[in-house]
Amino acid sequence: QWATLRIEKGVKKPQPQMLKTPANGIIERDETPMEKEIARLHRVHFEFSDIFYFCRKGFEAIVEDEVTQRFSSEELVSWNLLTRTNVNFHYISLRLTVVWVIGVLVRYCLLLPLRFTLAAIGITSMIVGTTVVGQLPNSSVKNYLSEVVHLTCSRILVRALSGTIHYHNKENRPQKGGICVANHTSPIDAIILTNDGCYAMVGQVHGGLMGVIQRATVKACPHVWFERSEMRDRHLVTKR
Repeated sequence: QWATLRIEKGVKKPQPQMLKTPANGIIERDETPMEKEIARLHRVHFEFSDIFYFCRKGFEAIVEDEVTQRFSSEELVSWNLLTRTNVNFHYISLRLTVVWVIGVLVRYCLLLPLRFTLAAIGITSMIVGTTVVGQLPNSSVKNYLSEVVHLTCSRILVRALSGTIHYHNKENRPQKGGICVANHTSPIDAIILTNDGCYAMVGQVHGGLMGVIQRATVKACPHVWFERSEMRDRHLVTKR
């Protein structure tokens, strides 16, 4: 019925105006006040395209809100030897260029291979050490060796990340038999926690390299790895 009335009145449907896109491909924000835009869009008959304006204003408010801008760092005009920018290389002086080249060589030719080497040593030592310790019978010696392997390998991995860790309020650290809850823990968080003590962890089972590490460590330490999507595994974790 609505379409029939429009045809009878002979109302011509206005052609939608496409936003002009600059040559760089970035759509510029429309600074027109919302009141003027609403007054211009206000008509007797509703058109489905009328909602596009409000959708665009909503996306602009989300992308360019004042809260997010307060946490975004301002791009530097030039490199200050501390932070890097997204701007391409600009020649400023010969001395600064030489320092920049030396920094790139040290970072990518010395530090990066060293970190990869430390990470490989730490992961390999973790897999081999926990596998060997896991063959021993359950005893206090096995628990001691398992703790030594976990602590040593985790500290090597932290060195690969160039991490400096300070533990505060160690009196609140869970003792043997205690429980420490840490949701959404990543492998890096687990490594940092293991630097302070050997914890028996409960978590999601993984595949790939992470799965190899999990299967090796569970032989030496009573970790519990399970598939969250399987109800049977969840019941087994509850019983254990």
